[in-house]
Amino acid sequence: MSDDSVNQLIHDVRNPLNNISMHAELAKMLVAEGATEEKILQTLDNILQHCQHCSTVLSAFKENS
Repeated sequence: MSDDSVNQLIHDVRNPLNNISMHAELAKMLVAEGATEEKILQTLDNILQHCQHCSTVLSAFKENS
């Protein structure tokens, strides 16, 4: 595994992880503010989508290694 491959993997996973973190903080704020269930669920759905993206990136990397 080359350094370039590892660096690309880190880059490809870091973005969705940052989005997960941001949406988790947003969900906490929405709950604290008493936001609608719909808004909170949308934010949680975003987290799940970004988790799936991380899984896809890691699976693709494993297949190509």
